Amino acid sequence: MYLKVVVDFQLMMREDAAPVEAAKRCVVDASIQMANLLGHSDAAGALIGSLFVADGPLSMDELVEMTGYSKSTVSINMTFLENQGIVRRMRRPGDKRNYYVIMKNIDETLKTENEKIRQMMQIHIAAIDEAERILEGAIESDEAERLRRLFSTTRVECVKARKLIDLVAPFTIDELIEILEREVAIREAGER
Repeated sequence: MYLKVVVDFQLMMREDAAPVEAAKRCVVDASIQMANLLGHSDAAGALIGSLFVADGPLSMDELVEMTGYSKSTVSINMTFLENQGIVRRMRRPGDKRNYYVIMKNIDETLKTENEKIRQMMQIHIAAIDEAERILEGAIESDEAERLRRLFSTTRVECVKARKLIDLVAPFTIDELIEILEREVAIREAGER
């Protein structure tokens, strides 16, 4: 029960608090703050932080015990986090329960996010194509022309986003950093 969300961080920082538990709580609190910045719940952040500091996969019951949230809250948030590519569900041989691990490898998370963005761009482009087809039969008006311009510029932006995703997809984060650092150095040398 070292991570109960109801525990006040200041209490954990007292001299009698175990430093290991206080350090874990510090990371959980930061995870809650980061989740809030992204528009996610405190529970999502607490679960991310709990999985991050855990020594291996955790079951639903363990997450309930560690965070103090109800099983339904944990379940809903774990499904959300799994769909976001932040956590992964797994099973242990001979055990029917689900266990969860956080995606600590940034390359896995980047690939998941890139694929989601690529799919979103495809959906948007398909919708624009259909909307433009529908507008072909529209009576000419200022509104129809405004929509045509909007659709045209949005398609260009979606295609650019999809192209960027396709360009970065084959690379790891480290490779992308190396490529970009080289490019920055070349540009800086050219400016001198």
